Amino acid sequence: MAGFGATKEKELAAEAEAEKASTPATKRVDSDPYSNLRAEFEQLNKHGPKTHIFMALVGHENTGKTGIVFDAFQKYCNTGGDKILAVIDFDGGGAASKSAFYAENEQIRCWEPWVMGKGDRTAYDYPSTHDRVMSIMQFLLSENETIWGVHITGIDLWDSVCTNNMRIVDLGLAKDGIEAADNRGAGSGQRVQMQFDWAIRTTRFHQLTAMSRALVKKGVRVFWETHLKVTNYAMGGNEANATWKPAWEKASNNYMFQIVLCERNDTLGENGEVIRSDFTATFEKSKTNAALQGQRSTILITEQGRNPNWIGLPEMDKL
Repeated sequence: MAGFGATKEKELAAEAEAEKASTPATKRVDSDPYSNLRAEFEQLNKHGPKTHIFMALVGHENTGKTGIVFDAFQKYCNTGGDKILAVIDFDGGGAASKSAFYAENEQIRCWEPWVMGKGDRTAYDYPSTHDRVMSIMQFLLSENETIWGVHITGIDLWDSVCTNNMRIVDLGLAKDGIEAADNRGAGSGQRVQMQFDWAIRTTRFHQLTAMSRALVKKGVRVFWETHLKVTNYAMGGNEANATWKPAWEKASNNYMFQIVLCERNDTLGENGEVIRSDFTATFEKSKTNAALQGQRSTILITEQGRNPNWIGLPEMDKL
């Protein structure tokens, strides 16, 4: 009987080995704590970023900021490109440029981000404007395969939307834009007292940053356009200490891959009249092509008695 028992043990061991060998893949996957990450890892290259253009165009009014983007897109269209340039047009510059120079290009679509107020006290409904912008960005993200780029004009105005909503919605210090603009709730006399309360405004602002970065990862070029504001300026004539910086939330420059400064330099005649204007674009930041760092290009020349000479920014193809 002892021999029979030893034989039976061998049979049971063999059956166990056979069962283990018949389902190795299932048992390995079930016991692998990184199975989901392992599958994702295999797809990272396939689903990786398809572009790296997240560009800020900064400068005073009428310095060619919008023109740089529209010109680059028109050249894409001229080669048969069929995707869309979506413009979220806070300051109206996008719609004006399209009407004046690109009226026939149906691939440029300008969104009106502002939601008008229903009463006669304020022009804009700031909470609804914020929600509308987020909805537009979510829609564009869902349509990413048909979008060449997203151009947002007037980021400084988006900043004001976020600041007003911090006071109106999040802190309850104001009932509308008028009280919010007074930096306190007119009925309560309260100001934004805690420094960390401004983090609410920052969070609201960078919701747009997060959506923009998500679009870039999907292969959509994103352009932010903002004006300049004066800093380190003491009222009373201390212009020597004045410096100009982009008008946006202060950490924004850290998120941008490219920052282009647009400027206009005038040549005056004997009587002080402008006889020539040279418009330039300087790469203040070029994270994706070090050769462009600090490079300045002339994008437009206007001169009395001559037709304007639009050159554009050919470096857009080198990013």
